[in-house]
Amino acid sequence: MKKIILFSIVMALGLLLPVQASVLKGKAIDEISTSNPKDTISIKISKTFTLSDDITLKKNYILTGKMLDITEPGKWHHNASFTFIPTSYTDLNGEKHEITKEIKATYRQKMKPDYKHSEISLGNLMFSPAYIDDTKKIIHGETKEVWDEYANRSTPWGKGVQIDIKPNETIYFNFPD
Repeated sequence: MKKIILFSIVMALGLLLPVQASVLKGKAIDEISTSNPKDTISIKISKTFTLSDDITLKKNYILTGKMLDITEPGKWHHNASFTFIPTSYTDLNGEKHEITKEIKATYRQKMKPDYKHSEISLGNLMFSPAYIDDTKKIIHGETKEVWDEYANRSTPWGKGVQIDIKPNETIYFNFPD
């Protein structure tokens, strides 16, 4: 019995330890979108990052690479995703350096607050920007659109969303260790 308890504790601790992954944070140079993908994308590095044993990217370097393995959003709130393979970087002197080793990174989705669908309650009073928008749509006869949006947002089988990152917006990538 003691062995089972000890084994359970060790397994629980193993599951609770954080998994180490190298996360690259940067700012998009151009628009990055899974609905209208480009062959190459560029990001400006936000802090020093070690890409491999021989390549260290410093703050404000421009990292350019290919956008591959694009998956469309699906049911059950599976959002779109893609793989990023760096091909070159430009240092602060404007010199371009090629990256010969293929390193695959995956787009890391950042959770964004959904202010449109948030609510403020004060006793029995409730204020929600979505409630006002939905009421306007219903008055104009757009009941089906209101229901579709509500069902997509509130049910587990709703559809995921596309990735649309505007220039100068923050983006994250998970690189293998």
